[in-house]
Amino acid sequence: MSKHSTMRALLALVVSDDLVLHQLDVTTAFLNGELDEDLYMVQPPGYEQGGLNIVCHLQRALYGLRQAPRAWHKKLKSTLLELGFTESESDPGLFSLQLTDNYPTFVLVYVYDMLLVSGEITKVIEVIGKLSKAFALKDMGEAAVFVGLEIDRNPSAGTLKVFQSRMAIDIVSRYGMGNAKGKPIPLNPCTKLLKDTGNLLDTTLFDYSALVGSLMYLAVCTRPDLCQAVGALARYSANPMTEHWDAALGVVRYLSNTSSMGIIFSCNNGVCELSGYCDADFAGDIDTRRSTTGYVFKLAGGAISWSSRLQPTVAASTTEAEYMAASNATKEGLWLRKLLTDLGKPLKPIVIQSDNQAAISLIKNPITSMRSKHIDVIHHLARERVVRGEVVFSYVNTADNVADMLTKPLLELKFLACCKGMGMSD
Repeated sequence: MSKHSTMRALLALVVSDDLVLHQLDVTTAFLNGELDEDLYMVQPPGYEQGGLNIVCHLQRALYGLRQAPRAWHKKLKSTLLELGFTESESDPGLFSLQLTDNYPTFVLVYVYDMLLVSGEITKVIEVIGKLSKAFALKDMGEAAVFVGLEIDRNPSAGTLKVFQSRMAIDIVSRYGMGNAKGKPIPLNPCTKLLKDTGNLLDTTLFDYSALVGSLMYLAVCTRPDLCQAVGALARYSANPMTEHWDAALGVVRYLSNTSSMGIIFSCNNGVCELSGYCDADFAGDIDTRRSTTGYVFKLAGGAISWSSRLQPTVAASTTEAEYMAASNATKEGLWLRKLLTDLGKPLKPIVIQSDNQAAISLIKNPITSMRSKHIDVIHHLARERVVRGEVVFSYVNTADNVADMLTKPLLELKFLACCKGMGMSD
């Protein structure tokens, strides 16, 4: 199963290089998996033969078997390799086929759904014909809805929008916020969420985890604007208070105001370079005093990868918090660099922008001081990769750092500016 970051990167290249985008659905996919183990099952009702002591020896996987997804992936992978495809080293759900000097053909697999991307429609038709000989396929035509993600392509404008308006509207309706007044931001900067505050929420009446989980799926797939708020709310899933529930409903109210918002990738005269931003909110979590790391990477004008999470340890200074954020951003950037190589893009140093001069200085100059000598060795990854020329860190003004939205609640104007910087729009 591919990563959502891989899918978004592939969609960005579709727009940038003006490629063909097609979708396939494998019918009864798990029944194609071949089992390596000896498994037996009771004869199904109505098909008994030979008495009660006779059982069935399974040759193929069935829905409900634990190993069925793995068996299906092995079968699909072996079939694609026989057709000449190559498995990506960065994502096992991505396969590429290079038959000529023209643009390669890519197959992105998400369980039993597939995206086919190529420079020519004839290559897509050829691949579909070969796959249909091995599996029962349903040709869905040009991709419009892929694993719940809606895809709206505008060839004349050279844009592609990926969003989840159906799921957003469903969440708003489910929690009775259809007629509520919308909010311009998910969380108010004045709201301070605490572990023990107010009254304990009755989870038999209010399913806090279900609400946060629904919002989290949006935040992971197409809504980085929800990422910080959902991450903060998720910390209290084990013991939620009424204040946490009210804050979560506030996010739903924001969602009702922005249900059609998504990420827009655009063609920029064939220029498609990866760029990143990283930031940290020093000691932002009041309960633990840990800082929050935020980073985002853009391709073709839209965000393809983002993160907002607490740092594993308490930082002793803003510089240390930003340094740790830079290390996390470097890890993701190196993976994206490898992914773009698999997608046929030339290998270039990744430019990551940070708004902390001290952290950048610490990355570029391997010095040890009283304020930095205690920093764990695992966070020095960024420094090493800068020396090797794989990553370049540069300074960006805080007002222009779009990753700021991923570290703390912001006021409306700055929040909207960060959304625009990530390529988000209604």
